[in-house]
Amino acid sequence: DLWKLAMKQPVVGKAKKKKNQTTNIFGETIGRLHLEKQDIDNRSGKKSKALRLADKIEKAEEKAAVESELGREKEEMSNEFKQAYGFAPDNM
Repeated sequence: DLWKLAMKQPVVGKAKKKKNQTTNIFGETIGRLHLEKQDIDNRSGKKSKALRLADKIEKAEEKAAVESELGREKEEMSNEFKQAYGFAPDNM
C-alpha cells in the first residue's frame, strides 16, 4: 500500500493548444488578434500640412465663387430695376 503510494507518478496531460498562434522557423510567435470592427469614418487623424492647405484654398475658392455670384445677381437686379422704373437705384 505504502509502496504503491510512493511509486505513483502524477498524470501529465497534453498541454492545451493555443488557438490562432504559431511559431515560425526563427522561433518567433505569430498570432492573430480578433478585434471589433472599427468605425474609420468617425475617427479623426492628424492631417498633413498639405491637406490643411488644400482645404484652405478650396474654401477660399468657394467663397470667391459665392461672392461673384452675389455680385452678378445684384447687377442683374439693378438692371431690372432700371428697366422697370427708368432710373438706377442708389443702394439696395
